[in-house]
Amino acid sequence: MTKRCTLIGVLATACAVSLTAPSAWANTPPVADFEVRAGEDGSVTFDASSSSDADGSITAYQWLFGDGTTGSGVTKKHTYPSVSSYTVTLVVTDNEGASHLTRRTIDLSLPLATAPSTATRRATAPAVAANAPVGTYVGAHAPEFALPDLADSIVRLSDYLGQVVLLEFWSSGCPACVSALSYLESLRRSYDDRGLIILGVVTNSNYREAESLLARSGYTGFVTVREIDPAAKPTRTLYGVVRIPHAFLIDRTGVVRFNGHLSLLQEKTIEAWL
Repeated sequence: MTKRCTLIGVLATACAVSLTAPSAWANTPPVADFEVRAGEDGSVTFDASSSSDADGSITAYQWLFGDGTTGSGVTKKHTYPSVSSYTVTLVVTDNEGASHLTRRTIDLSLPLATAPSTATRRATAPAVAANAPVGTYVGAHAPEFALPDLADSIVRLSDYLGQVVLLEFWSSGCPACVSALSYLESLRRSYDDRGLIILGVVTNSNYREAESLLARSGYTGFVTVREIDPAAKPTRTLYGVVRIPHAFLIDRTGVVRFNGHLSLLQEKTIEAWL
């Protein structure tokens, strides 16, 4: 039968396909799967050890990290160029040549954890904070400051370790800042009982104007502090704020999780760290 197929020419191709080894026909393709873990140095570790092959073994693991780079191996450590969303692809190939792929989108502005529970995130976060450099970019430990509040008591950022802080730089002379106050109040009411602190740094040359605005509007639940030097604005400079309003979301361990205009801060980002 094999000899006739060889002599038939074009038909031999079809015959050869039908006469391939039965074991190849019976091969079950592998199943690709992977876990994602955040590293203390800002890197991301991808682990494909949960991939499986029911009737053989996986011989190749190929990664496409979603930023134009690739890698291979069961586990791979990767550092992304920016805090953004990336679609990661894993392709596994077994000893019979069969392949399977899976894709997952990761958002680096949100917690990356094997166990997604809030309790697990809180338990592991201090190790990250302890090793994070000081800075205002996402993933850095927020710079400490000590500023007087509207009653001249000193407030330190570190006073709120263990709580999530939404730090807002604003002025009562800035229309966009004033418009944002109602949104801040809605966030405070929604998440106050879950540990969110709204901490506003007033950059007014006359902070009493801001104090009066807050009182008239009924926004008495914010923690409001003021620059010691309203002309030089050293805290605003320390945080690299060019335009106001400008917000920072700081997690329970003091690490920055958002840096930008308040309108770009999504509630899902806040909820992820509460």
